[in-house]
Amino acid sequence: MNRQFHSKVSLGNYVLLAALLSVAIYLIWQTTLLPKAGSGALIAIDLLLMVVVIEKMIHTTYTVTSSNTLIIHAGKFSKDKIIPISDIDRIDRINRMRIGGKALQTSLAIVMKDQKEYFITPVNEEDFIKCIAKHRS
Repeated sequence: MNRQFHSKVSLGNYVLLAALLSVAIYLIWQTTLLPKAGSGALIAIDLLLMVVVIEKMIHTTYTVTSSNTLIIHAGKFSKDKIIPISDIDRIDRINRMRIGGKALQTSLAIVMKDQKEYFITPVNEEDFIKCIAKHRS
């Protein structure tokens, strides 16, 4: 049976979306600064980037399959990463952005036997680690 874990949405994703939205509003507001074709293309590119970021935020999942593989799916615009669970050396917890000794964001670093690393942010980290440990044994 496959077990699927969703990704946490970080503060950085919201900040990036706010910045892209601000740029889009500014470009729409100040269309007289650039030629019409140039500003239209910049607005379209900016809005396309917003769609990609939102897609990645919503559809990033981590699936532990019954065939002992981990599939990292980072949205429709990215290629899936398929990792054999037997190749995982260890899983480290990383605390990022500390304020007053408290971590604002935690993530997991999956370290492979060939020292390649994958950084993931499952919603329920403890269940994810237990599920990987169960499939490794």
